[in-house]
Amino acid sequence: MGVLYDGALRGMHRDVIARRGRLLINKQHKGTSPRYIRTLDFKHCRHELWSNSGRVHELALLDDGTSTLIPLPVDKLERRANTHTHRWYHLLAIPCPRGPHEHRESVGVTSTIGGQSQGQSDTETGFHRAENLLQIPDNTAVHQTLYGGREDTEAGFSQLDRSLWNRRMIAFGAQAQSLVVLGFLLAQNATSAARYHEDPTYTDAHTETADLSRNQREPSRS
Repeated sequence: MGVLYDGALRGMHRDVIARRGRLLINKQHKGTSPRYIRTLDFKHCRHELWSNSGRVHELALLDDGTSTLIPLPVDKLERRANTHTHRWYHLLAIPCPRGPHEHRESVGVTSTIGGQSQGQSDTETGFHRAENLLQIPDNTAVHQTLYGGREDTEAGFSQLDRSLWNRRMIAFGAQAQSLVVLGFLLAQNATSAARYHEDPTYTDAHTETADLSRNQREPSRS
C-alpha cells in the first residue's frame, strides 16, 4: 500500500515512507531548486546529472553558450529490500551520440553516513535525495493517472469520518484501524458498483437536480 498526497509532504516524510517499502504519489514542492547529483564518466563521453522537478535531468550545453536541463527517460522503478529497510531506484536511459547508456539512480531515500563509501553518502554531500527525487515524477503518464484519484480519496475519507461515532476511530492499533478503513472502502465500492448495475446512467447530481426542478414546478399540497 502507499500514500496519495499533495505537495505538503516533503523529503523527511518521503524518506520514512520509502524506507518502509511504500509508494508515495505527491507533487514536488515548488520551492525546490535544481541540485547537482553526479557526473558519469564513460570511455568517450561524460554526462552531468542534476535533479529538477522531482526527477533526474542531464545538463546539456547549447550553441549560444548557455545550458539547459533535459529530463532523462525512466525505464523502470525498482525496489530492493534487505532485513532493515527498502531502497528505490530509477533505471535511466541516457541518450548519447555514441550509444545510449543505462544508469541506476537511487530515489526517495536519503543515504546516511556508513551506508556508502566514506564521503559518498547523501548526508555527507549535503544532497537530500528524498526531497529532490520522487519515486513517481511529475509530468509523467503514471503520475497523472494516479494523482487524479486524490480528490476522490479525500472525499472517501470525509465520508468515513462522518460515518464514525463522534468522528473517532473505532479500533486500536494500526492493523485494526487499517481493517476498518479497508472495510469501509470496500462497502463504498460495492454500493457504487451495485447502483451502477441497476442504472449505468445514474448520478446523484442528476437525481438531485431533477428532484429540485420537480419540487419547484409542483404546487404545495399541504
